[in-house]
Amino acid sequence: MHPVLFKLGPVTIYTYGVMVALGILVASWILLKLSEAEGLNRKAVADVAFWSIVAGMAGARLFFFLYNPQYLKPWYRILFIWEGGLVWFGGVLAGTATAVALSVKAKLNLWKLADLTSIPLSVGLGIGRIGCTMAGCCYGRVCESPFAIVFKNPKSAAPLNVPLCPTQPLSAVANFAIALVLYLLYRKKVKDGVLFATYAVLYGTFRFLVEFLRATPKDIAGVLSNNQVMSIIMVAVGVAILYIRSSGR
Repeated sequence: MHPVLFKLGPVTIYTYGVMVALGILVASWILLKLSEAEGLNRKAVADVAFWSIVAGMAGARLFFFLYNPQYLKPWYRILFIWEGGLVWFGGVLAGTATAVALSVKAKLNLWKLADLTSIPLSVGLGIGRIGCTMAGCCYGRVCESPFAIVFKNPKSAAPLNVPLCPTQPLSAVANFAIALVLYLLYRKKVKDGVLFATYAVLYGTFRFLVEFLRATPKDIAGVLSNNQVMSIIMVAVGVAILYIRSSGR
């Protein structure tokens, strides 16, 4: 694909970094628009979003190097986010913890904010997965499908000149589709908490399935990846929230 977007003298602009930044900007804009429509405090929501993004990026980067310590050479490479290397679940854990703490402090409706965040989160991740496609990270296993993707750019993170499962573009499409489903539910004015729980179930299920197509190490009994275990937990939490909120608790 095209891991390097362009160069400005000694400065290299990576496609992955640009797409991640674009995803954050678009997601933030959508969140603020939805928050305004729901009457939430714009400044409070913006503050929560900003610090949650910072924490989420740090968590996603930390988890990447916990999974792939061989890339931590030299140590300050952990700062080179534009090169790729983010683990989504690490970002969710750190970002969610930060969002909950700051939302409680700002006295925001936590369920409502979680619902509104789920839509832009899915859109932003979809845009980020386009960046993954360009960079070659998060690549799939070798396959013979007519839909296989072949990376030929020597700067790609994926193995070169072999047909791979198109997990990155598939993930982008899935995230955009999930965002559409959530928006349609939002228009129906469902109970607070339902959108977030639905997102957890839909994305967790998709992520569990797509991991079978990815070249991710299957560390759990040689069958499941760490991400699949996190996906199972995510789906379970979503189902629990759906039950609690639908039962009026």
